[in-house]
Amino acid sequence: MPPAKPKAGLVGAARTEVKSIDNQNLLHDSGDNGEDDGAANASTRISAYSDSILTWFKKRNGDTLQGALAFVPWVLQQAYFEGGLAEGQIVIHRGTGAVVFSDASGFTKLTEELATRSNGAELLSQCLQGFFTPLIDLINNYRGDVIKFSGDALMVYFQAVDDTKSPKYKCVVPPHGTYGLPDLGPMATAVLRASACCIEIHKRLHMFDTHVEGVFLCLHIGVGCGNISILQVGGEIPPGTRVRRLEYFIAGPPLEQIRVAEPLAKNGETCLSPQAWEYVKDCVIEGRPLQGRPEYHLLLRMDESKYTFPTIKHAAMENDNRSEKRFRLSELNIIRKYIPSAVFKQIECGTLVYVNEMRNISVIFINGAGLDVMSTKGAATAQELMVEVQKKCYQHEGTLNKFMIDDKGMLFLLVFGLPPLVHTDDPTRAVLSCFDMVKVFKRLELVGRFGVTTGRSYCGVCGSNRRMEYTVLGDCINLAARLMANANEHSILCDEDTKNRCSNEVIFNALAPIKVKGKEGRVSVFQPIKKEAADSIGLGKDRLMRFPWYDHPFASAQVGTGSHGFNSMQRNVQQLCSVKTWFGICRVSEMLGGSFAKSMHVNEQVIQTTGKPPNKAHPQAPPGSPFEVGGVVVLEGQTGTGKIELAEHIVIYAAQRLQILTVFGTMGPRPGDSVRMAVELLRSTLGVYRGLNPGSLPDDDYQALHKVTPQELTSRLQILSVALKDPGVKERQQAILDNALEVVIALLSTLIKTQPIILLLQFEYGTSLFPKSAPDQVIFWNAVSKLTCMVQTEMQNGKAAGRKPLVMMIICRDAEEDSPAVKISKSKNSFIHLSGLTEENILEYMSAYLSVPDNLIPQALRQFVGAVTLGNPRHIRETIDQLLEGNLQVIVGANQMPKQIDVKDIDKINVSSWQHTAMVGGTVCLLESLDPLEAAVLKMSTCFTGTFTLPDLAASTCSRWADATHFDFLRLFNAIRKLVESNIIEKVDDEDEALNGEIVRAHGTMIAGGIAPTGLPLRTSKNGTFGKTQSFQTRNLLIRAVGGAMVLEAQKRSVKRQALIDRALWRELPARMDELAKKRNAQHIPWYYEQAFRRM
Repeated sequence: MPPAKPKAGLVGAARTEVKSIDNQNLLHDSGDNGEDDGAANASTRISAYSDSILTWFKKRNGDTLQGALAFVPWVLQQAYFEGGLAEGQIVIHRGTGAVVFSDASGFTKLTEELATRSNGAELLSQCLQGFFTPLIDLINNYRGDVIKFSGDALMVYFQAVDDTKSPKYKCVVPPHGTYGLPDLGPMATAVLRASACCIEIHKRLHMFDTHVEGVFLCLHIGVGCGNISILQVGGEIPPGTRVRRLEYFIAGPPLEQIRVAEPLAKNGETCLSPQAWEYVKDCVIEGRPLQGRPEYHLLLRMDESKYTFPTIKHAAMENDNRSEKRFRLSELNIIRKYIPSAVFKQIECGTLVYVNEMRNISVIFINGAGLDVMSTKGAATAQELMVEVQKKCYQHEGTLNKFMIDDKGMLFLLVFGLPPLVHTDDPTRAVLSCFDMVKVFKRLELVGRFGVTTGRSYCGVCGSNRRMEYTVLGDCINLAARLMANANEHSILCDEDTKNRCSNEVIFNALAPIKVKGKEGRVSVFQPIKKEAADSIGLGKDRLMRFPWYDHPFASAQVGTGSHGFNSMQRNVQQLCSVKTWFGICRVSEMLGGSFAKSMHVNEQVIQTTGKPPNKAHPQAPPGSPFEVGGVVVLEGQTGTGKIELAEHIVIYAAQRLQILTVFGTMGPRPGDSVRMAVELLRSTLGVYRGLNPGSLPDDDYQALHKVTPQELTSRLQILSVALKDPGVKERQQAILDNALEVVIALLSTLIKTQPIILLLQFEYGTSLFPKSAPDQVIFWNAVSKLTCMVQTEMQNGKAAGRKPLVMMIICRDAEEDSPAVKISKSKNSFIHLSGLTEENILEYMSAYLSVPDNLIPQALRQFVGAVTLGNPRHIRETIDQLLEGNLQVIVGANQMPKQIDVKDIDKINVSSWQHTAMVGGTVCLLESLDPLEAAVLKMSTCFTGTFTLPDLAASTCSRWADATHFDFLRLFNAIRKLVESNIIEKVDDEDEALNGEIVRAHGTMIAGGIAPTGLPLRTSKNGTFGKTQSFQTRNLLIRAVGGAMVLEAQKRSVKRQALIDRALWRELPARMDELAKKRNAQHIPWYYEQAFRRM
């Protein structure tokens, strides 16, 4: 039977919760900062909800708690109950015990073997679970605590605890497990348990069969003991979240011991430090002697005349009381601070199994030295270092995967490309973040070494259901560690893949190839250098216009270096702006008072700044235009829609025809670019001065500023000298920008007495997924507001005072609605929002790009390009370029003129394979940034070529026939609603029941065990129990192609099959159940009684 209609109170409460149901709940409410008081606040509302609601939330939170507990060690939970996790506390635990570091060999080869297989991630995940489950079970049984996973290695803490004082201790068998022998004491017992655990691990897991030919897993282990500290550091909020992220790590003398001990052990061996050996030398049998390090000892086996590992293990388990200090549901917000937010969301949604995958990532390994974290000062410095590293990593939208101290020292592992922070330029982001972090290490007087690599690696959970971590494995990660080890102090080494995939923002110097462990031949190594800012922005000394976006490829089309980049931009301007009916060029031509001419953009145009003023024969800006009276022009639109091409045309036209010169100030696409904006404003303003009065100013910008800056502002120039020497400076950025704005405003006030000026301001956040949370956006619009005051004054009084027009032109993706500049542009009808080209525009643009008459372009090609690109000019260029590689050919006649366009297999093109393009790569990044449930909905929606409904999707995740609740449906509906708001899927009127026929055609004509005609509607009525059933559809061809490529064929068939079954049941089952109920309620007379009655 279909679920009964819920009570009104339940529906009302559910709808109240639906907006936040994916991020918070009754007993687990993360608040603005993810603090602990969320649960307390939520508990005050519990009485307002029915038992049904409480039951649903408690079950959901209980499942989340069970999954989250595996991501935190026991000692962290112990510290919480002992008050060690208080706000601002760095050292959360001090104790003594044994530390074990076990390193596995064979995982790199295993990852390489499986990386090329279509189901490689699944196979590797199964192998990892098969290996780590018994390993972690053994560690737990001996009362070990897995503190950290270091890739395929484990750091384990065996805490020294006096079991004789435990309530569980029965005073019969000593804590070591052998009756009749005296108690060894807490430390010796801890080392003994660690030793016995290592022996059993080797016995059970040595030469572990991975079921991949020639690949076996082995462990080599180091053991140390002594005083231990557990520290927690960090606290910054990652992009796209509201929860502070904390990192914990273990430190102390045992770490120094195992740094020596672990490399001395071969596969299948355990090496004990001298300190650990002193505690167990009478309890174990020593292995082969170590040449050169006789003070370290190999462990062969237990001295079974005294101790055996089964008895040691049994005693450890019998006295284990750690479960008494275990996080409860009320501490769920504490746990999530130590778990990556993306992983926690997967735990909440019950989709953790799907995080395991092979993906292309960029990895940074950082080795830090010069810090003693055991001291009070060292702990404080570690906290400051972690906060700064988190900031630099998060500013570039990366993930800090690990921070630990192991056999290599203090290590950071940063990853760029993990969901949801996936970008097409992750290698560039990784390298640029290294430049920022080098400055952090230098400022803190620490030594940092950096290794950066890019490649395909395993990304997923590693461990067992009892203890796991989200980690990355593969040759790429190992190579980053090797490069880090070979780097000099404060230097960065990169591999060839990183170098090849970086943008032109970074220059690479080739170094001598090096030999690294695990590689047969030598490895090519490169040292990155950040590209210096252009010395000339705006009008140069050669009277050529240098645009700032030539140095920033994410602002427009792919711009290279040198003349190639210039020529490609000019070609884009010529082709796009020559589309006569394009809305953008039409609006701009109206404001400029003249039409577009290709001749202006054929070659680099020399700008005339001296001589006679233009006569009346020259074009003039129309009356009331911003270019005639001053004002604000805003160009808004997504990347690739033509903002840059329009802006370049405006600047060139204004300079050549209207004698208006331009001053530039841009920010982005990288974080912390406010100093660059200040430098561009200063240099381009000086460029105008030099152009108007050649030879009047010295070549040095600082000296030139001193000459033209009013006397009352010369005191501000000292701080600007630092920025002019190094535009990448990170200190006192706000002060530099504020002072630069004051100076520029004063200089512009002087210029516009005789020269009209365009003040072009651009904010571009490139491929960033969470720009709204970035402080740069606030800085930019604050700067715009300050400059707008000057523009408003000139609009009101400038013309009357005989001054020339001052035009502010703003280029951005999303204009700030509350900005005074934006309001002025809208009120004066100079706000231009750019979207996709129309069908007519697309045809004209394709004709210009292919250099063919538009009547030669086949209709099928037009439709395909329009559907895939949605009219985005940049995407149109990329699509045509891809088609020209095999599906599209322009046939030229004898006169070298195009006579035909041959298009083949256009219906078989796999658009999702174009991931190197901004179009597809950007779509992948968009889909990866979705929450788990939204991503699941989108992927399921691509399985339907027609429309679908909420019950169709619920059939595969929370079927109404499988004990699903209305809250499950509401969560699914909320995910659909968010996708609709993001224009990823659309609401449609399903009048023709297209989906029903599509499902039936996909699965034959079998319906509920019977046969029905093809295309038979399964839905008997569009108005169900809860009113009209809304239909949806994923119509965006690009999103369908990319999203569909993320779903296996077996999963697609399953989604459609479940939808078919659900519709069949909804159509047939209620009537059959009603009929059955009638039969049951009807009075039944047995057949033989009926016959007897008839004979009577």
